[in-house]
Amino acid sequence: MVLVRFLLILLVIYFIIRVVTRFLFRSYASKMRNNFENQQQNYNQKREGDVTIKTKHPDRKKIDKDEGDYVDFEEVD
Repeated sequence: MVLVRFLLILLVIYFIIRVVTRFLFRSYASKMRNNFENQQQNYNQKREGDVTIKTKHPDRKKIDKDEGDYVDFEEVD
């Protein structure tokens, strides 16, 4: 009798966990889908002819000090 009761409780717990995880997964998937759709809408909101300029930081140097010496190039005929 104790074994049957234990198995029944285990089965009920299994189904409860299964239902809860299914609900959590669906809500997580819908949030991710909404987030993706919002990102797509924000990306597509640019009007035709808009110009976007991306600049680099002026404080970044092209050559590090530890990289070596800089030599001017002169073309020789």
